[in-house]
Amino acid sequence: MWMGGVPPIGYDVENRRLVPNEREAKIVRHIFQRFVELGSSTLLVKELRLDGVTSKAWTTRDGKGGEGRPIDKSLIYKMLGNRTYLGELRHKEQGYPAEHIPIIDRELCENAHTILATNGRVRGNATRATVPYLLKGIVFGNDDRALSPWHTTKKNGRRYQYYVPQLDAKEHAGASGLPRLPAAELELAVLDQLRTVLRAPELLREMLPQAIKLDPALDEGKITVAICRLDMIWEQLSPAEQSKIVRLLVEKVIVSPNDLEVRLRANGIERLVLELQPADVPRTEGVLA
Repeated sequence: MWMGGVPPIGYDVENRRLVPNEREAKIVRHIFQRFVELGSSTLLVKELRLDGVTSKAWTTRDGKGGEGRPIDKSLIYKMLGNRTYLGELRHKEQGYPAEHIPIIDRELCENAHTILATNGRVRGNATRATVPYLLKGIVFGNDDRALSPWHTTKKNGRRYQYYVPQLDAKEHAGASGLPRLPAAELELAVLDQLRTVLRAPELLREMLPQAIKLDPALDEGKITVAICRLDMIWEQLSPAEQSKIVRLLVEKVIVSPNDLEVRLRANGIERLVLELQPADVPRTEGVLA
């Protein structure tokens, strides 16, 4: 018997019993499956926010309740660890068979828990290691020579990353007239400019018809929402996802002693639009416990 409180996503309560809510159950299965495929709660949160998925909205018998809230990692971990989905109920830290119908099979649940058992920092470092330099290959000095990624590691083990002019590397420090540029600061400056572009509704209105010409099947409304949400959740994106978007939009970054120029690709917005076609996931008002 359900002893009270808000039921988890995937279930409703009828006569003090949990009964599957099939619309929400599809979301639950999708979340477990995508976590296993991605191996990253950060990427999963990003996908769910782009699709407009929120926490479960619930109204009590006396009419009180709350709206769903944006997805975060804590909600993802709570769901992945909830044995209710296996047809169990918890009592004093133990799970016991219950009468409600399971909506997740044990193999999928065990696969998710195997990934969870890997330290989150280890998983995050593995992801970041695939894209250590966001602007590699597209950043140049005003002499049109590429800036090369370079790093140094201090005695405390901390790693510092830079972009260094090739002329300085071949001749001597300062030969190019540019300083050694901290990677994090330069990348942040470029990302700030790109996010300004994503916030420009007039630019989107101009570019979207061109993207639709390339793919008439695009849904203009869904794409507009996806791009707007992309800026909202930028900090949730993995380095690999940010790098992909940067390379879709940016042709070249040119650094001079007193200026930073970001040259966008002529069809960058259109290419981004084609990449942002929303996933085929049921959209609902409040779908996470």
